[in-house]
Amino acid sequence: MQYRFRHVTDDTDADDPPITVSRRTALAALGGATALGAAGVYAASLGSDGSNELAGDFTRADGESAHLGVNYAGSPVLGSLDADLRLFYWTDYQCPYCEGFDADTLPKLAENHVATGDLAVVFLELPVFGADSTTAAQASKCAWRAAPDTDPNAWGRWHRHVFAQQGGKNDGWASEAKLYEYTRDVDGVAEADLRRCMDERRDAVTATVQEDVDTALDELGLRRATPAFAMSNPEAGAWLDIPGAQPYETFEKVIDRLQQA
Repeated sequence: MQYRFRHVTDDTDADDPPITVSRRTALAALGGATALGAAGVYAASLGSDGSNELAGDFTRADGESAHLGVNYAGSPVLGSLDADLRLFYWTDYQCPYCEGFDADTLPKLAENHVATGDLAVVFLELPVFGADSTTAAQASKCAWRAAPDTDPNAWGRWHRHVFAQQGGKNDGWASEAKLYEYTRDVDGVAEADLRRCMDERRDAVTATVQEDVDTALDELGLRRATPAFAMSNPEAGAWLDIPGAQPYETFEKVIDRLQQA
């Protein structure tokens, strides 16, 4: 396991590899992180106030991150891109560790850092478990397009509701028909709009899913495994990758390190 740290300056060769540190050094620097076990039942209550909403709001953005080259268009952003730090989060709806991150760690990050303006979280797709993962990734992109501009948080409700249905990999729970069924229970995302997007814009959303994958694997050199994260400090031009499901304390240590970059 490696944590990458890269300073990017105007004269940095784009082909230069990131500076890496060994597993032992990384764990010592970050206080000995340990991986999470298998995800448990999805939490019904996310916020400390007992609500089923994450702290902070989802927003729409265009353009690319200056030094990581991640395209924001078509991707939900939790918080404001004026935040000091950005967490790029690649997920697969069939990944139990992703479900665990969403249930346990993301709400804490939202409450302690997104709501305070320190961090923005960009949600990206990395379908690695087969056809149903790809279908769910396409549907997620369509759900973001179907969420009203007046209520982009509707996508967050859809995202959490789909994770709450998680079953075995490719056993049918994430089929297209099932995703439409789940959508009927989500306030703010109309099943008809999701169907229309999947029918009429599938090629376009598939291209954005592939762009997410290419950015993670080809541009940033992340592992083909989920969840995958890259946290950046745009002003300092520094970033760290966080491979796999890590406990909340690891993210706190990465935040602290990047804030001091």
